[in-house]
Amino acid sequence: MKQENPIEEIWRIREEIAKEDGFDLQAHFQRLRQLEQSHPERMGSPRSTRPAPTRRVSEDPPP
Repeated sequence: MKQENPIEEIWRIREEIAKEDGFDLQAHFQRLRQLEQSHPERMGSPRSTRPAPTRRVSEDPPP
């Protein structure tokens, strides 16, 4: 059995997904929004998982 090139596999899967949505980007994002709403436990926000970095402000100018 011939191994599929990983890049070609990505292209093939991308093509299959595009066909499912009729090659319509708006339809694709609408489907993603529906999936997000039906599975909220799978969705996460990068901001909620990692605190925002803080900057230390010094009153004194650098030498």
